Amino acid sequence: MLILTVLKRLLLFSVFLFFGLTALAQRNNTFSVNRDSMISRNNRKLLTDTVRNVYGPKTTRYTYERNFKFNDLVFLFPDTIPDNLHRYTDIERNGNEGQNLGNLGTAYRSLYYQPSNIIGKRFGFNAYDEFYLAPEDIKYFDTKSPFTEINVRYGGGRRAITDIIFSLNDSIYLNLGFQYKGIRAEKQLAFLGTGEFQTKNTSYSGFGFIRPKKLPRYLALFNITQMTHAIDEQGGIIDPDIDPLDSTFFSYKDANVILNDAQSYDKRGGVHLFQQYSLDSVFQVYHTGNYLNQIVRFTDFYDLASSDSLIYRPIGENLQIDTINDRSIYQEITNEFGIKGQTKKFSYTLFYRLRNLKYDNLLLGGAIKDTESYVGGTLRQNITPKIFLKASGEYLIGQGYFLEGDFSSSFFKARVSRNSSAPSYLVQQFAGQQKDWNNSFSNEESDNLFAEIRLAAKRLIFRPFVRFNRISNYIYFDENKLPAQAGSDVVILAPGFNLNVDLSKRWHWSSNFNYNTVSGGSSDKYRLPEMLITGQLAYKNVLFDGKMIIHTGIDLHYRSAYFANGYDPIVQQFYIQNEFENDAFVRADLFLNFKVQTFQFFVKSAHFNEGLTADGYFLTPYFTGIRRTLDLGVRWAFFD
Repeated sequence: MLILTVLKRLLLFSVFLFFGLTALAQRNNTFSVNRDSMISRNNRKLLTDTVRNVYGPKTTRYTYERNFKFNDLVFLFPDTIPDNLHRYTDIERNGNEGQNLGNLGTAYRSLYYQPSNIIGKRFGFNAYDEFYLAPEDIKYFDTKSPFTEINVRYGGGRRAITDIIFSLNDSIYLNLGFQYKGIRAEKQLAFLGTGEFQTKNTSYSGFGFIRPKKLPRYLALFNITQMTHAIDEQGGIIDPDIDPLDSTFFSYKDANVILNDAQSYDKRGGVHLFQQYSLDSVFQVYHTGNYLNQIVRFTDFYDLASSDSLIYRPIGENLQIDTINDRSIYQEITNEFGIKGQTKKFSYTLFYRLRNLKYDNLLLGGAIKDTESYVGGTLRQNITPKIFLKASGEYLIGQGYFLEGDFSSSFFKARVSRNSSAPSYLVQQFAGQQKDWNNSFSNEESDNLFAEIRLAAKRLIFRPFVRFNRISNYIYFDENKLPAQAGSDVVILAPGFNLNVDLSKRWHWSSNFNYNTVSGGSSDKYRLPEMLITGQLAYKNVLFDGKMIIHTGIDLHYRSAYFANGYDPIVQQFYIQNEFENDAFVRADLFLNFKVQTFQFFVKSAHFNEGLTADGYFLTPYFTGIRRTLDLGVRWAFFD
């Protein structure tokens, strides 16, 4: 009875605490969460008042919320190796498997199909998800001393990314930290003067954990996130066939672009709480609460007597000049209650989730509200120390489902999933100054597989892999920039391999090759380049017991020709187009990454082959990729 009383009070406390915060905010070894550092470091003698400790990377570590939730508590240490420090853009961070509009912070999408990890309704505006630090991406630190890491990258063309993170443990019972991220990128096309930014992003988060001394079985992780992302939309370069005297594709800062005054705006953030109470290592209860608010705007003052007519159409009484002020708001409150635990062989999680959703479009004339209920769970099992299985499933009552299986060993790994996810609010209902629609789409369904074989010799690692997706009821934006649903299947088969070779003690070659095919009755609705190839030839030398490291070489990326998706700034969506074929291109980058103690530095000549192989390249139609630039960056960690 005492246990039941405690549980009831704990759950009531969870609900009140979460909604109170909402109102204010408008793997590797497995450990018992009751024995690890965040819980009882004194018992592990990691920190005492009578022993001097040398603070550094091995006295600071971090983990993620999901590792607590799934009883797979693995801690990672701050990165002290400078390898590939120069790969700092969103395209490079994602293995050159995406597209953007050629500048930092512009709209981004993955080239490969990504089944939604939310099977219920979503907002649908996701072009800037890449730049939002979501709650599941927050690092929770466990430090002996205050920890600060500063990342600053200066790209040619006055582009900059700043990322600062700070964390400290007030005691073994409390950790607090914050993170600031900012992007400032001046226009790379149609640039008039210093300070004319295309991208302005400011993001911050506060986070921490608490485990009360007098309630040792309780643990809470919490965070607050906020992002403001503003973009000057340019609509792309005016086709020289339209304006042959004044427009060329590779004039860069002197290019003529379609839009001059258009702006996109995405502001989002919220409050997140994860808490658990441990009865023992086999049985724990937990609660997750999340509040998210997102506002999206598109504004412009246009004149159809100008190049604006290439995007806009006459509306209403004034058929020549008009103003756009489109706005959509999305709010979500999610509460998840569950039980979880672990034994020596397996761990489990079972949950019930409730989502309360609100979609408000300025011109629709009333907010749409929905409530969704989910049940699901996860089972993880270590069959042997080197063979691991995981099975997960969710059921959105009456609407959709998600099933996934993971197998991993030292020789082979595979992940297979089946999804049935609801259409987003955006593709179902939207009203704007230029376009509107009211659709009744079916759930998008997909079967997905990724499998990899791991082969290794003394100086060689070879990992052949295959991606497979079969998508039914595929939802996309068509040639008219309107949402549509495919009437037959899209089948993606993409085999490839990773190859790493030690050419000598200090010279290394690494590469990734992807061969992509799209078939099925609706194969024309999904566009992929036939080949994506990335390679790196690098020299690496480690000196003074690792205190100094040099990593230098050349990066190569090849992408074959294809009709890439275009971009519609009005609704921040990539769409199918058949008029502009991106030429095949090779981009080459020379780089030097360098480390001394905890200070790391890089210098890169990006796209240094400009003018040797071509005047430029396109990632998205009518948007050239970054031209030859000199990029610099530092990463500096402080452990006291």
